[in-house]
Amino acid sequence: SDPSKEGTILHHSNMNTFVPRLLRPAAGSSLPKVSPFGYRTQRWAHTVRLIALEDLPHGKAYEGDVVRVKAGYARNFLIPQKKAVYATQQNFERLEMIDPDVETEEQRIARLERASSMSKKDEQYLKQADVLKKYLKNKVLKLWRVVDPNTTDALHPGFVNASNVREKLGKQLEIDLDEKDTLHIYSSTPMIHAELDEAKQQILMDEFETEGDCDKEVRRLGEYLAKISLPGGYAVPLKFQVLQRVP
Repeated sequence: SDPSKEGTILHHSNMNTFVPRLLRPAAGSSLPKVSPFGYRTQRWAHTVRLIALEDLPHGKAYEGDVVRVKAGYARNFLIPQKKAVYATQQNFERLEMIDPDVETEEQRIARLERASSMSKKDEQYLKQADVLKKYLKNKVLKLWRVVDPNTTDALHPGFVNASNVREKLGKQLEIDLDEKDTLHIYSSTPMIHAELDEAKQQILMDEFETEGDCDKEVRRLGEYLAKISLPGGYAVPLKFQVLQRVP
């Protein structure tokens, strides 16, 4: 079954919605303990509290929402796919968020105002990134190089760097990046595109921190991945392949 359909959100902190069947504890009984992960370990042992890092499938939550889901759904799908992280104090601080369960009314109002104030420029950045990602989804940029006759895949003379990829992107796929857009080669070691589905590519892009000019050089034939960084903090994967130039 589709794991994205198995998670049932039991509590949505941003909407102050609570599970109707959660009853008050009987007189004389104690409240369920809270574990270091921020979820109850007795009555709610089958659920965990998460921070959504992106919009979750089927509208279950949106990026930045704090939600409660089944533990198996979190452990087997949301966490491995990097769609969410556990709602710990450390993660709230890392994401520069305030736990909705402890925020003041003033903080809640300010958060909702920030969430609803996406500017037209922000919307434009999002649209541009989405269009480029969809356009490149099933495309592979091809570059040809001479191979050392004494080897099967070593480039000689020459190599492929980020500038070469950027230039070929304009000539071959007719995509001219702006000066503020950057392109970085993910690794100088060949990869296998067939093993990189859309989700894996995006995870690699999100984890790949880039700064300044790219200094990686490709010196062997093979398949590779590059990251196009756009305004607004958006990252678009670009698959490219270095092939042997026939004399």
